[in-house]
Amino acid sequence: MKFRSKIDWWMFFLLVGWIVGNIWAIVSYAANGGLGALVIVISFTPISVFVMGPMLLRTYYLFDDDNGELVIRSGLGKGTRIAYDRLVSASRTKNPVNSPALSMDRVEIKFNFKSGKASDTVIISPDDREEFFAQLKARNESMEISDEFKPISKGYRTLLVVVAVFSGFVLIGVAVLMVVGMSEPDVTVRDERIKISGMYGLSVSFSQIYSVTLVEGTMTDIYGGEHVIRTNGFGGAGQSNKGHFTSAALGAHMLFVQAETSPTIHIERLGNDIFISFRDSERTRQLYSEIAAARGLR
Repeated sequence: MKFRSKIDWWMFFLLVGWIVGNIWAIVSYAANGGLGALVIVISFTPISVFVMGPMLLRTYYLFDDDNGELVIRSGLGKGTRIAYDRLVSASRTKNPVNSPALSMDRVEIKFNFKSGKASDTVIISPDDREEFFAQLKARNESMEISDEFKPISKGYRTLLVVVAVFSGFVLIGVAVLMVVGMSEPDVTVRDERIKISGMYGLSVSFSQIYSVTLVEGTMTDIYGGEHVIRTNGFGGAGQSNKGHFTSAALGAHMLFVQAETSPTIHIERLGNDIFISFRDSERTRQLYSEIAAARGLR
């Protein structure tokens, strides 16, 4: 008989979120390259392939009656095999220690080593705890089974709080980064300069600008299908692109664009050229008019 691991919602989203983020990084790197995306791909992919994915798909507990053993597996490893006659007790716990369990609704199993001189514990999280307890008892009647929670130490409770707080900060940080990255920049024209606020923002003096043109096309049209590398920026696989990019025709340049929205403002300047476009085409045209008028009054 086989029992899958119960999966808490936060654990499910952690594992799936990691894998989805990894896939996004791979697609982003394939589309636009970039050192940052490459580092993420190299760092995340082995963990996704060898840890996160296998944990999600292959965490289970099997009663191997042919060999008289309880088999506990999580991920790609061979797992743990415990003979039925070495099982001592089973009780509920919320011990957060790292274990082959995908839920905090856990079961702590105590068992003897083969020598019988010492014992150890393993923590699991069967999806049907009551039936799992019944199957344990059926195979070892001398086992002590308790459906009461076994208290955990203050140290483990502190560890759980620290892990939860840290995970929360990480998730909030990622969410904030995505929201900021997808938001459009605030671009103002005054005091003989163009100020771009937000992620990768900068201020450009009119004295550094050679020309400003309004291109009736999207950034994708401007690239014309050529390979683009994101050297230090946000996006690449989606429409919102910000930061430093490079291509064979344009060289190093900066983007503050919605890649599939037309028109696009092209600012040629001392240093990397800048391209700007908004989701609202009229907003892009209005900004171009403001820049053109301000440069004409200078």
